[in-house]
Parts: sequence; structure tokens; C-alpha cells
Amino acid sequence: MSVGTPALARLWQTTPCLAVPSRVASLPGFTEAAAAAEARGWPVHVRATGGAPVPQFPGMLNLALAYRLDADRPWSLDDGYRHLAHVLTTSLGQLGLAAETGEIADAFCPGRYDLSLGGRKIAGLAQRRRRTADGGQAVLAHACLLVDGDLSVPFAALAAFEDAFMPARKWRINAATTIAAHRSAQDNIADVTRAIGDSLRRDESPAYIVATPTKA
Repeated sequence: MSVGTPALARLWQTTPCLAVPSRVASLPGFTEAAAAAEARGWPVHVRATGGAPVPQFPGMLNLALAYRLDADRPWSLDDGYRHLAHVLTTSLGQLGLAAETGEIADAFCPGRYDLSLGGRKIAGLAQRRRRTADGGQAVLAHACLLVDGDLSVPFAALAAFEDAFMPARKWRINAATTIAAHRSAQDNIADVTRAIGDSLRRDESPAYIVATPTKA
């Protein structure tokens, strides 16, 4: 993959909140539902990438890859998703985990490139692209990885938000799991962060600069 400048990877965690795509923010009743969620301690933020609403909490590790594609580089949306999924599955493989790629239909924010362990979702992937002035593309690929913690609290917050104004939910909380549920370790966040950094530094297409992990 030809890039004009080194690509950037950033890993981070957040305090509890809900991240929603702009299409959801345009639905009737969103403003009232968002205000109610914030009053419950779950402020709502609108994100640039697509998909469905997702809870953010300290046990979730976010990964964003930003890179530029030259105009003559054939690189489809599926190529972008496969690349991000490969980075994650390779990283988890270093930790002895064999993650699979494919939609978990009854999980939150389902997509064809969901990552799962034992048939339960551990990560959702999203992507956004913009055309550059020279005919190339700027790509932002994002993953939310469920690493640690009790999922019942963040997903109950998500359910309360969605049920206030969105169509009937089809996802189930127990269709998702965490890495910690499949791996005994003292600090899974640190281990996963380290493994992803190692995978990205070995990835030559493109060569990534890995930003220092942060908490937002």
C-alpha cells in the first residue's frame, strides 16, 4: 500500500459513554433519549464512522488506523476491513486466542467483519473514507475490542438508550464476550495493547507509527 506519509495507529480507552453514528442522531426522539442517557451517567457522542450505537467503557480498547491510498492503488472497503481484522486476529494469536471473523447476527452492531471467540462477539469494525485532492483516498478504520469488565452495565445503558426511540432491538447481551473471559491474566488491557503494537510495527503495508495508548 503506497502512502504519502507514515500511517498512524492510535489505541485508547474512554470513560463510560455511548458512541452513535450520525444517521442515528438524525432520528426523531434522539435528543430526548441522549439527554436521558446523560442523566444516567452515559453521555452520547456522535461518531464519523457508520454502524450502530456502541457503549464505550474502560474495559473496551479502541484502535484507529489512519492511512492514505494513492489514486492507482486498488483497495476496496473489504480490503480495508480484512486488513484491520488481520491485524487484530494476528495480535490475539500472540496471546493464544484464535479469533474468527464473520457476522454474529444477534450481537450488538452486527457486521460481516465481526471478531468472535467461541461464537460470541469480541470486536466490531467500522470504516470511513474521503477522496483526497490528488484522487487518492484517506482511510479511517476503527475497531472496538471488548477486553475486560462486566458487560451487563454498559449494554444495559445501551439498551435503555435505544429502546427509548429506536426500532425493536435484535441484539442480545450474551451474544458478546470479553477477552478476559477466555484468558487468565493480570492485565489484559496491557497485554492486548502490547500485542497490537507489535503486530502493527511488523505491518509493512502501510508502516504504522503507533501512538502512545491514552485514556479519554
